[in-house]
Amino acid sequence: MNYIQDIKQRAEDAGFKMADVCREAGINQAQMSRWIAGKTVPLISSIEKLVSATDRLIARRIEMLDKIGKT
Repeated sequence: MNYIQDIKQRAEDAGFKMADVCREAGINQAQMSRWIAGKTVPLISSIEKLVSATDRLIARRIEMLDKIGKT
């Protein structure tokens, strides 16, 4: 299973770029590019950071949309 591709797809489905996820996770975009290209393999801790970052970005977007919908 390719966790990085799954995270990338989930982020894109929610309207985010991997640059957004990397920034939120504190991970260098060049490193992410190497993972996506399959040149290196991420540590599980890096995958966990990316999943958490994606979750936070999505949660913020949902919260913002909820506020807009209530006005």
